[in-house]
Amino acid sequence: MDTIRTKMVAPGGEALGGVIRVFRHMVETEGFFSLYKGLVPSLVSMAPSGAVFYGVYDVLKTAYLRSPEGRNRLALMKRQQREEVNAIDQLELGPARTLLYGAIAGACAEATTYPFEVVRRHLQMQVQANKLNAFATFMNIVDKGGAPALYAGMIPSLLQVLPSASISYFVYEFMKIVLKVE
Repeated sequence: MDTIRTKMVAPGGEALGGVIRVFRHMVETEGFFSLYKGLVPSLVSMAPSGAVFYGVYDVLKTAYLRSPEGRNRLALMKRQQREEVNAIDQLELGPARTLLYGAIAGACAEATTYPFEVVRRHLQMQVQANKLNAFATFMNIVDKGGAPALYAGMIPSLLQVLPSASISYFVYEFMKIVLKVE
């Protein structure tokens, strides 16, 4: 579906029509496996993306909770355990810091793996006549635009990732409290 979406939003993609027509066009002109263009960079980027996303958040959270301010917050929360405190007030980092650290973790993960995204999009846009593998596509991008070309379009991508990552961590931490998971 991602490859079909990429074809649809590319220049000239609107002439191909909707999802079904683009699907048919790709299968008829490039073969069934053209639907999987860019799969290798996507798979290769998954582990580093997750590692950076969860690792950065954990480092930030641990550093805060070990700081004097964090230890004071934990002590206050411990004293409030006997009281009726809503789930949002029970967040170890507090709502704003949870959202902020989630956004930072998401930004770091995106920045780390964004070149894979650029290579994937380039692979998806290739036509059969000049089909390159992932490494050759990477080299082609760097040859034409240098290392900065691997980060083309990163600002809009970050604008999408930041709210998503921050909300993901907020919901994760909130649900741990609601479900009483440690």
